[in-house]
Amino acid sequence: MVKRNIRCMLLIMLAVILASGVLNGCGQKSAEDEGKGAGEDSAGKGRYVEEEISLPIKEGERAINLSKSKDGNPVIFVAVKDEQIRRCEYIDGEWEESDLDWVSKTCKGKIDYPVSVAETTDGVQLVAGLNEQMKTCIARSRDGQSGELLDIPYLEKKTEYGYSSIISIAADGGGNYWLQDIYQSKIVVVSPDTLDTVEEFESMHSSSDGQKMIFAGDDGTVAANTDDGVYLIYDKDGKEQGKLTFTQTENGQLCGGKENWYMVSSEGIVRMKPGDDSREVLMDGGMGAMGSPVNAPAGIIKGQETEFFVLYRQWKEETYSFARYTYDKDVAAVPEHTLQVFGLSESDTIQQAVIGFQRKNPDVKVEFKTSGKEAGEVSSDDIRTLNTELLSGKGADVLLLNGLPADAYIEKGVLCDLTKLAKGLMKENRYLENMMNNTLQKDGKIYGIPVKFTVPVLYGDEQIEKALDSLDSLSAYMDKNPDAAIFGVTNKEYIRDFLFQMYQEELMKTDGTADKAKMEQLLELAVSIAKNSKTDFYEEMEMGSSQDTLFSNPGSMYLMKHTDMVVTDRIDSLVSMMLDCKIARTQNFTLKSLKGFYLPGGIAGINKNTKQKEIAEEFVKYLFSEEVQGAKLDDGFPVLTQALEAKEEEADSKYADSYTISVGGELAGEDFKIDAGFPTVKEVKDLVELCKTLNRPANQDRAVWDIYQSEADKVLNGSIGAGEGAENIRKKVELYLAE
Repeated sequence: MVKRNIRCMLLIMLAVILASGVLNGCGQKSAEDEGKGAGEDSAGKGRYVEEEISLPIKEGERAINLSKSKDGNPVIFVAVKDEQIRRCEYIDGEWEESDLDWVSKTCKGKIDYPVSVAETTDGVQLVAGLNEQMKTCIARSRDGQSGELLDIPYLEKKTEYGYSSIISIAADGGGNYWLQDIYQSKIVVVSPDTLDTVEEFESMHSSSDGQKMIFAGDDGTVAANTDDGVYLIYDKDGKEQGKLTFTQTENGQLCGGKENWYMVSSEGIVRMKPGDDSREVLMDGGMGAMGSPVNAPAGIIKGQETEFFVLYRQWKEETYSFARYTYDKDVAAVPEHTLQVFGLSESDTIQQAVIGFQRKNPDVKVEFKTSGKEAGEVSSDDIRTLNTELLSGKGADVLLLNGLPADAYIEKGVLCDLTKLAKGLMKENRYLENMMNNTLQKDGKIYGIPVKFTVPVLYGDEQIEKALDSLDSLSAYMDKNPDAAIFGVTNKEYIRDFLFQMYQEELMKTDGTADKAKMEQLLELAVSIAKNSKTDFYEEMEMGSSQDTLFSNPGSMYLMKHTDMVVTDRIDSLVSMMLDCKIARTQNFTLKSLKGFYLPGGIAGINKNTKQKEIAEEFVKYLFSEEVQGAKLDDGFPVLTQALEAKEEEADSKYADSYTISVGGELAGEDFKIDAGFPTVKEVKDLVELCKTLNRPANQDRAVWDIYQSEADKVLNGSIGAGEGAENIRKKVELYLAE
C-alpha cells in the first residue's frame, strides 16, 4: 500500500502544481532511404503493418520504460512488485531476461517506487525512483554487478512543493545525465563525474508521470520539450542543434537522431526533421494500436531500417502491450475496401471498434468521420446539409443516429431494417433488450441499435421528485410553492434543457409538430424556476451557454447544505458516479431512475444505399462484441449484460482504489468542498440493476432541439413572452418538417 500511495501522491501533488498555474489512408512512404523516402510503386503497394508481440510481464509487475540496447534491440525494464528490476531484451523473436540484482542491494530503503531506467551504449545503468517521503534517489552501475547511490546536489534542494521529483532520465553522448523534474517543470543536466548541475532548462508542464519531456537520440543528442509544441535538440556539449515542432495534442513518445526523429501518438508514426516544419505520416494512427483510446504510447524505438517497436500502457486495466511495425512493400498501400462511418460527434467506443475491426479485417479500412462539433454545437443547418446528402442516395455506409432526424430517415426509406441482425445478436448473448428493441423502432422493425448508453439519475427532496412526474404536477407544485428553488442553484441552460427533455412527449404531437399550449406552459415554468435558482451567479461567472447541460445540474454541490431541492445528473462511467454517490451518501439519499430514461449512445444504423451492406453489417455486429463492449472506456455503459455487470469488478480494482477527486469553490456566496472516491461495489451493483429496468430512450432531433433552445433563450432572457416563444417554436418546427 505504501508504494501505491507513492504513485497516488505523485499524481495528487502534480495536480496541485498544475492547478496553481505553474492522412488519408496509410502512410505511403517507407523509411528505407532516410534521406529521400520512397513513395508507392506503380501497383499501389507498400505500407506499414502491425504485429503484436507478447510481453514477459506477469501479474503484479509494471513496465518502467522501453529502451534500446547497444545492438539496437528493444529493452523493457520491468518492476517486480516494485522490489526489484528485471531487464528484458528482445532478440531474434525471443525475450532474454536478467535481474538487475545490484539495484536491490544498493537501493534498499532508498527506492520504493522505480520510475525510470537508462542504459548507455558503454554499459552504464541508471535507475531513478522515489522513497516513502517522495524523495528521488538515483543509483548507478558501471558494470551491471555493483552499484552506487549518486549524491546529486540538485536532488537535495527543497521547494514549496517538497523535494524535486525525477520521473525520467536519459544520457547524452558525452555521458551527461538528463533529469526531468516533474514538480518544478525543469530539465536538469548533471555531470557524470562531479554530479553538479551543468545546465537547467524550463520544460513543458507534465500532465502525468507518464508524459516524458526528454528522449535520448541514437547519435548522442537529447530532445527536450522546452516549450509548447517544441522539442529542442541538444548535443553532448549542451549546444542546440535544431528543433522539432508538433501540435501539443500529440505529445507522444519520441525516438531518432541525426536527420530524422519519429513520434508515435494517436495520429500514428510521424517522421520529423529538425528545423523543418514538414512532417510525414509513415503510419496512420487509425490503422494501428496507437489509435485506440485505451492505449497510451509508453515508448518507441527504431529498429533496423523500416522497423519500429512501440510499448503501450492501458491505464485502467494496469496492463501493457507491445507492437512491431514494419514496412511491407508487397501489401496493398490502401486496403481493398473502405467503410465510411459517420456520427455528429467523436466517440471513443467507435474509435476503439474501428481499430479492432481493421485488425480482424486487414482488407478493410474504416473511416470514422464526424461534424467536428460537440453535440450541443450542431445546428439545424448542419442537419439540413446531411439530410440533403442522404436523401440523394449518398452518405456514409454506417450512421450513428444520435441527434439526427432518424424518424424522418425511416419515413424516407434511408435506413436498413436491422431487426434480423438485432435478434441474431440477442440469441447469441445477453443484452439489455429494452434498449436494443426500443431505441429506434417503428411498426415492430428495428432501424438503429445503441452501442452504449448514459443513465440520468435523480436524488433529493421526495415531494419535488413526485412533482416532476408531469408538466401539470410541476405547475401545481409551483403554484403552492412559488418560491421553490426546484434545482437549487443552477443555470438557465440546465432548466431549459431538462424541462424540454423531461416532458418532450407532452410537448410534441405524434406528427412531430409542437403543441403550442403545452409549450407555453413549459416556458412559463422555466421562467418561474429560473427566477428562484440564482442563475445570475452563473451569468456573472460567464458560465453555462457553452456547456452541454442535459440532465446535468452544474450546481449539484448545493444539496450538501440545502436539502429542499433535487439533483439530476447523467452518469456514463464509474468516474462520473463519484460526486453524485458522495453527495447522496452524505445526505442519505438514493440515486433513482428519472422516469426510466436512458440516453442512447452511438445508435448504429445502416444506410440503405450502401454498396457494402455485408461489411457494414459485420461492423455493426462487431460493435456489440465482448471485445468492444468490454473495453475500459468512460463514454457510456455497455448494452452487453456481462460487460455491464463487470463494472462491479472495476469498482473493486486497484485503479478504483487509487482514484480520488476533490471539488470545491464558492457557489452563490457559499463555500463548498467535496472529496470523493470511487463508488462502492454495492452502489455500482444497485446502478447496474437500475440500468436493467430502463426503457425510455431520451432521443433528440438536433434541428428541433436547436429551434427550441433558441426561442427558449429569448423567453428566459425576457426579450419575448412565453406565448410568443411558443408560437415561434410551433411555426419553425412545422417549417422544418415541411422541408
